[in-house]
Amino acid sequence: MSFAIGVDMRRIRPSVVLISLLAVLSFAAAKPRFIQPQDVDWESILSAPPADDSADHQEEIATVLHWQNKRTTQDVFRCRQEVDVDGFIFAQVLGDWFNPRMLPVTADLLNQTSIDAKAISNTAKKKWNRTRPYDADMQIQPCIEKEPSASYPSGHAVRGIVWATVLSELFPEHRDQLMALGRRIGDDRVIAGVHWPSDVEAGQKLGAAIAGKLMDNADFKIEMQRAREECLATVH
Repeated sequence: MSFAIGVDMRRIRPSVVLISLLAVLSFAAAKPRFIQPQDVDWESILSAPPADDSADHQEEIATVLHWQNKRTTQDVFRCRQEVDVDGFIFAQVLGDWFNPRMLPVTADLLNQTSIDAKAISNTAKKKWNRTRPYDADMQIQPCIEKEPSASYPSGHAVRGIVWATVLSELFPEHRDQLMALGRRIGDDRVIAGVHWPSDVEAGQKLGAAIAGKLMDNADFKIEMQRAREECLATVH
């Protein structure tokens, strides 16, 4: 797992943060549209996480503590900014024009993509019900608020890869940067102390599978084309 650090979080505008928070408030009431949890065979895609009494689990504790000891003030700030992250974090790659106010069609697509992806990752979380790092070992002190959901797989890692993959289809010339940022969203959850490395690895694997299913969906393709046209009209 790579931890790509260095994007300047100061570029995020307060107006974008406000819109993101409003989107979060309506997120829970929304339902999957393009794909359903049963459309992705996540049980065959993911292996069970390391058992609590395994050597692998002890290695993961050591890894989380390693990153806890290394994290900087900038890391903490970035991790906190990513708690309620949405697809417009990729303005860090694409530019300030990439925002929900300018791109309502794209905003709807990314929001619905998040809903579909989260429904699948939450279903997987319920199966394994893995304990979060800070509940498994008292040495682990997260730098963000603790979360009530299970640990495996990481939903942030899932969504980071899904968003990055979708946006890479719209902006193939920025694929490498978009995918790096998508991976970082998951990686930062280990640095923050709220996920195990295997949670993130599984989330990124599941995210790739979800993105593939979305790309095969006819309705999603239509909405992707609408988003593409909107983005091209705005950036030009």
